Amino acid sequence: MKELTSYISEEKMIRLLDFTNELIIHEGSFSSKLKNLCIELDAIHQTHTTFTVVYEKEIQHLPSLRFNEEFQIQEDRQLYKLLLQDPIPIGWQDLEHLALHRDTHYYVTNQGFNAHYYIPVYTKKNNPIGYFICYYDQHKDEHMNIAQFTDKITKIVQLIHKMQRYQTQIAQLTLVDAHTNLPSYKQFLRIIKQHKAKNKTGVIKIVEPGEFSKVVELFGRPAGDVMLKELGKRLKHLSASENSEVARFTSSSLIMFTPIDFHTIEKTRNAPITDAANSPFIIAGQQIYTTLKIGIAPFEQGHTEYDAIRFAESALTDSKLVPGTQINYYIEQSNRNVKRELLLLNHLKQAIQQKQITAHFQPKFEVRRERIASMEALARWISPELGFISPGEFIPMAESSGLIREIELQIIEQVLQWQQQRQYDGKRIVPIAINISPEHFYHPLFIPKLKSLIGQYYADPHFLIIEITESMSLFDFERAKIILTKLRLLGISTSVDDFGIGYSSLSYLQKFSFDELKIDQSFSRKIDELATQTIVKSIIQIAHMLDMTVIAEGVETLEQSTILKELECDVIQGFYYSRPLSIEDASKLLDEQIHSKKIQFNH
Repeated sequence: MKELTSYISEEKMIRLLDFTNELIIHEGSFSSKLKNLCIELDAIHQTHTTFTVVYEKEIQHLPSLRFNEEFQIQEDRQLYKLLLQDPIPIGWQDLEHLALHRDTHYYVTNQGFNAHYYIPVYTKKNNPIGYFICYYDQHKDEHMNIAQFTDKITKIVQLIHKMQRYQTQIAQLTLVDAHTNLPSYKQFLRIIKQHKAKNKTGVIKIVEPGEFSKVVELFGRPAGDVMLKELGKRLKHLSASENSEVARFTSSSLIMFTPIDFHTIEKTRNAPITDAANSPFIIAGQQIYTTLKIGIAPFEQGHTEYDAIRFAESALTDSKLVPGTQINYYIEQSNRNVKRELLLLNHLKQAIQQKQITAHFQPKFEVRRERIASMEALARWISPELGFISPGEFIPMAESSGLIREIELQIIEQVLQWQQQRQYDGKRIVPIAINISPEHFYHPLFIPKLKSLIGQYYADPHFLIIEITESMSLFDFERAKIILTKLRLLGISTSVDDFGIGYSSLSYLQKFSFDELKIDQSFSRKIDELATQTIVKSIIQIAHMLDMTVIAEGVETLEQSTILKELECDVIQGFYYSRPLSIEDASKLLDEQIHSKKIQFNH
């Protein structure tokens, strides 16, 4: 661009090139970029020149620009086309009547410009982009090479046009899912935003083949794409409205908008959408039947498109919990539950850091000697902001979020601190049972960390009982056996919790050796039934033959306690004898037993 730099200073040239680079990467239409280019050129040349670009699309729109009765619209269009054919200088009077320049005419003449130069701009494939015009004062700029300068500027226009075309192509690719040729999620969002702007309501549906992961595992990812592509066609065909939109949502699901009243379909439960799974999908030449998991939510005023999609996802999650083809309709309570879960999760992390979760002890009473045999440590959380949080709410959340191990380690440490203090005070210590989750039990540092804490507090491991649930063995039999053996070698007792509710209860006892067996509380609640008594009696007899202590949990009435005693249950635990107590109250109860030899209970 040596000729160009001779026309304008090097500093202005650098400015122009920098500006061009910004234009290329900036989002916006081709028209807006050309407008900004002309504005920048005007600024660079100050009062010497003014620039304008008229491009091909504007020429096609000339019928809407009737301005001069003595020239017909068709003639105007033809004249512009002629101008695109021959890049020659044209005098001012030749362009004075042209429709696209009428608005510019007043400004140009008012600025004292009396000459112009026109040159067409083409792509490299000789397709017309439009033409570039520089208006100038021929008396002031007669020595400037306007033609040569304008010719170089057109190359910038060509570059902007080329990059704009690439950007448009890339943008189009993001609007279509390449694997299914369905609209992409991005395009789906654009469409429903347009519906929202027009105050159109409807429903959002998220549909996922129940066997999608198996299809992918057997036939590969392309097979899954084939299934979703066909499913998309079926959903569109079965839709209650021609204006429905179906798009790819995730790798395994589709998302759909239908302009229909949510409450109507929720009440009638009329969902022909499930018919999409009536016929098989042809995958790799094989017929594959699948179930459908569907979540449906309203898309109404007052909710953003993201809210509606989130609601549908929530409904989809619930539908996955039920076997077979399942439709779930979003209810407001679900949203409140999710908000509650997020709130608790945030506070739970703080609670662990600040050690707000404390151990409470629930005594276990030996039937024969009528005294406290041991106690179970239970986690309790009283949040400064939220108040008491039920363990039935925060324990499952801690397990699913991976925080349960930290909570259990804090409970273990509180137990060992209590035992150490009572040992220093010369008071009676009883074994404390601690529930351990599967994640913690199988953690590689479970045994090393436990040994470390025992050593730190100079604790007697014989006063620790590790409780694990019956379902624990389903994770890894061999590893469980090794870990239980290590606990036994340390002198720590083990207990199987919630016994009797699993499908492999007896085989569980056959494979593992436990010190205690805790009968699930569901048996205690129905112990007045003869069938339940028969089952419990059999469990107690088997456990005794294996030299195990039997504990019945969840005992709440005198009748339940009496029957369990008659069935020769060794230890009873439940609200009938004592609720979970703070460490201080549990210590007082234990001390009272020592002095009175027998505890008086208030039932």
